[in-house]
Amino acid sequence: MGNFLIVPSFHRKPKRSETNDNQTTTIENKDYHIYYNATPDTESSLWIAIKNRRTHSTKSNRIRTTRYNILTFIPKNLFEQFHRIANIYFAILIGLNWVPVINAISKTVAFIPLTVILIITAVKDLVEDLKRWRSDVNINKQKAEVYDKTLQTFIECQWQDLSVGDIIRVRIDQTVPADILLLSSVSSEHTCYLDTAAIDGETNLKQKSIPSCFFNSTKPEEMNFELQCDPPNDDIYHFHGRIVLSSGTNIYSCDNNNILLRGCVLRITDYIDGIIIYAGNQTKIIKSSKTSSSKHALIERYINRDVLFSSLILIFLCLLGAGLSLRWEHSFGNQWRFVTFLIDNPSIDAASHFFASALRFMILFQVLVPIALYVSLDIVRVLQMYTIARDKNLKYEHPISCRTFTINEDLGQIGYIFTDKTGTITQNKLVFKAVSINGLQYSNRSELPEKIDPIIHHFLTALAICNTSFIVHEHRELMHDINYQPKYEGDNADDLVLCQAASDFGVRMISRSAQTIIVRYIDSTDTEKRDIEYEILCLIPFDSTRKRMSIIVRVNNEIFLYIKGAETSIWSNLNDSNDADMKLTTEQHSLGFAEQGYRSLLVAYRQIPLEEYENWFEQYRFAANSLDKREDAISDVATQIEVNLMLSGLTAVEDKLQEGVPRTIATLRCAGIKIWLLTGDKQATALSTAQAASLVNIPQTINSDNTPSMLTWEFDVTTHTHMIYYSSQLIEMDQQLGHRDRRISNEIRTSETIARMSEVIAAQTHPVCLVVTGDDLGIILQYKPKEFIRAAAQCQSVLFCRVSATQKRELVTIAKSVFKHRILAIGDGANDVGMIRESHCGIAVFGREGSQAVAAGDFAVDRFECLRYLLLVHGAWCFTRTSELILYTFMHNCQYVLVIFYHQIFNGYSGEVSIHSFYIILYTSLFTVLPQCAAALFDQHVPAERALREPQLYQYTLHGKSYTMSSYWINMFDAVWQSAIIFFISYYSYRHESEIDRLSFGFSLVFSMIITSLIHVFLQTRRIDWSVVGSTILSFLVFLGFTLVFDATCINCIPAESPYKVSYRTFRESQFWFTNIFIIITAMLPRFTFKCVYNTLRNPFR
Repeated sequence: MGNFLIVPSFHRKPKRSETNDNQTTTIENKDYHIYYNATPDTESSLWIAIKNRRTHSTKSNRIRTTRYNILTFIPKNLFEQFHRIANIYFAILIGLNWVPVINAISKTVAFIPLTVILIITAVKDLVEDLKRWRSDVNINKQKAEVYDKTLQTFIECQWQDLSVGDIIRVRIDQTVPADILLLSSVSSEHTCYLDTAAIDGETNLKQKSIPSCFFNSTKPEEMNFELQCDPPNDDIYHFHGRIVLSSGTNIYSCDNNNILLRGCVLRITDYIDGIIIYAGNQTKIIKSSKTSSSKHALIERYINRDVLFSSLILIFLCLLGAGLSLRWEHSFGNQWRFVTFLIDNPSIDAASHFFASALRFMILFQVLVPIALYVSLDIVRVLQMYTIARDKNLKYEHPISCRTFTINEDLGQIGYIFTDKTGTITQNKLVFKAVSINGLQYSNRSELPEKIDPIIHHFLTALAICNTSFIVHEHRELMHDINYQPKYEGDNADDLVLCQAASDFGVRMISRSAQTIIVRYIDSTDTEKRDIEYEILCLIPFDSTRKRMSIIVRVNNEIFLYIKGAETSIWSNLNDSNDADMKLTTEQHSLGFAEQGYRSLLVAYRQIPLEEYENWFEQYRFAANSLDKREDAISDVATQIEVNLMLSGLTAVEDKLQEGVPRTIATLRCAGIKIWLLTGDKQATALSTAQAASLVNIPQTINSDNTPSMLTWEFDVTTHTHMIYYSSQLIEMDQQLGHRDRRISNEIRTSETIARMSEVIAAQTHPVCLVVTGDDLGIILQYKPKEFIRAAAQCQSVLFCRVSATQKRELVTIAKSVFKHRILAIGDGANDVGMIRESHCGIAVFGREGSQAVAAGDFAVDRFECLRYLLLVHGAWCFTRTSELILYTFMHNCQYVLVIFYHQIFNGYSGEVSIHSFYIILYTSLFTVLPQCAAALFDQHVPAERALREPQLYQYTLHGKSYTMSSYWINMFDAVWQSAIIFFISYYSYRHESEIDRLSFGFSLVFSMIITSLIHVFLQTRRIDWSVVGSTILSFLVFLGFTLVFDATCINCIPAESPYKVSYRTFRESQFWFTNIFIIITAMLPRFTFKCVYNTLRNPFR
């Protein structure tokens, strides 16, 4: 184990050093350095580490994911729980209740709800933490092999004994214990293969290679070098570093292609060696697992609004009660001394009396502000998410993955969908269709001329080697056979299909290492072969900004650059010496491919003089060795060499639409959802795909023979979508402005064009589709983004072509600030991560472009088709269910408070109540909550089949009609009515009954409130099933059982509130039953009548 130095530095700042026998750790702030020194120590540093168990070192590989230990559990858990506003609110009221002058309910009983919540939460946290602790122990004690420089061999130790700077050996089928830089591989190709399913869920193998400085080293553990790289971070897809050898003369870059992440499993390769760069909790996978999205549903704004209204009502009632209390006390005048319950003169210090009374009423009326509603919402949302995840209608190869449970209701209020094309609405299973080489089209090898000219040679060579694919040899012994076909693997679907197409045309990549590529050229008769080795000098990968990739190789002492990419990114870099007819024909072929919906890439090449290459490579090496903005630096340098290109041809591949996409898009558009397509493809391809996917023509009629499986879609061919091209509007505006002033700024041009475009859109009677290119979008986003978004919102659909990942994210960000409806973004690739994270609801599609989108999404689905069921069914259900839960909570809490308030009229506004303290606490937390939670999980305002058959019903939740301000106040007025009926009928019924006591009267009130609350659930629920009926019966039995047991056992458990035999006596009175039946019928009659009239006249779901 060598000496090393870890330096996350920020230029030159004061350092903190920890010096041991074998290492010096210096912490600064920005760059991260590891100095490896192979000089042996006097004593084995490894055995010192194991003996001393330096497991708590900041750079140890020991992981600790637990949140607590024995000493910190209780204080830390309580501290975390009291970060919640609800707990603080209840704790303050409990504390106030202990003040004698404002004591309103039993001190002991007041503790029960909060104590139960704290204990249950603490036990849950403890159980989860114990599971994490056991997992940590098992992981930390796994075995690994580490190099000991004293013994000069690899020895066995535990994972927790490893630390940054150690060189370890990983054998086949073993898991990588930390993030390591690959130093050596037993493979002659200087590569290894990894199974990364545990990290990104992808089943295809990944290839990693050794940094070039270690190619010729047989024992890198005996070398001295310095590694400079990024500080520990959570980005598992990027790594920037550089290696400085001990001589200091040469600097070599390293990137993510040289890094093996913790959790990967080594495959095929027998063993590899690597140096640990990030260990333990600093590894990328552990740091990335700690990030979580923070999104909130639109319905929470409505809740906050109504909580504010309830708070105002609470303040009003408290002040009113305190004022009336003070007035009542003053009514005795000088006779107050003869009133037994008045301790001192109410005329003295009236302000204190008023303040104390207000606080007493606040304790009594505390549930009017339903802070506990947030707890109920969290529970219901988690259970809703569980039911969504188990829905078989959303499962194909994978079940739906739900990662964010706070936005269930937003699924029912999606007004705009921003969707990627490739892999999202298409299958991303590419099928090779044709190529255009030298102005001629070929679809298979037999059409090629017998004599291959240089242009065809360069074209097919570019397809074979200009990619990031690698080879898995299943039968290496057959490699010299002319018919040997290796298996190609890789992340890029275009690379794989074009590499295989080149192989089918007789130019076959048969071997690839970090340094060389061997290409086999087979003649047209399949009898002769010629293997040519290409030395890889530089590979510049594809990115969404450059929209191209290139490779520089050397063969026969000649240097060639091969490049492929989007036409717009290459066409302007072509040499003027290219044949004009060939360029024209290629453009025509490109348009023809696009009209058929094919994706096309332009292929070109150039020969580079040695001197030019060497001068350029110095600049490239400097850019590749930079740690800050490396991708931008490489892109800038690449543009200098990717010039004077010779056109060789064009490829065409088909990416078919996913099954059900046209029907899904047509259904969503009928539901009132507008869909914006954002793609990197060119305009013609995007238009062809949009037309096939029903984005351009929407269904005018929906025919069904009442059988959902026989649903068919008909399009009115006479109604065409009016296409508006932003670029055309811009040209027309330039012509008008050009007559006035030729020096018009881009800001004015953009503003005038958007204004004109808005007028054109508003004048159309047909559906409008707007088409915008990436270049135009860049200018729009710079000057007038919000104005453009408002104008585009008038269109039925919008197509964005040749857009970058950054533009996608910026579009969503700006649209969020303009649109009042929620925005859903859906994609499958790394270039969609930005817009997925920025959107209100981000959905990822399990695809072939990695799992970055899945990791960033709030939901992950197998197909775009899942949106239809997810939004129209589950989204609408979740919104209406949660709306009813919220309104029910506000309503029945208000009913409970008003019953207590009415009682104050007859007891001098003293704050005394006839209801037992236990019922005051348990009424809202136990006896009435279960039926509404059941309705919030299983109620269906419309059946799933009808929601899919009549998508226009989605607009009921899209516009939030089930939860409006008027619905809140209607429920509040209903609470006033029900509370008045419950209290006053009970009061006047028992007023002349001399035998009934205070607690018996209070029990009668509680009984009426609970029964009316349970019946209320039946009236507001649109679908009564076993869950609602069962939970209602269970709630009543819990109330009845608690009452009978409590009244039979509690004799003096609470001073001055003994409920002994109260319910038994009350149940024997016939007057109790007649009164309660009359109360329940009268209280529920207005709501029942209103529902009947509403369902007859205005119900949108009739």
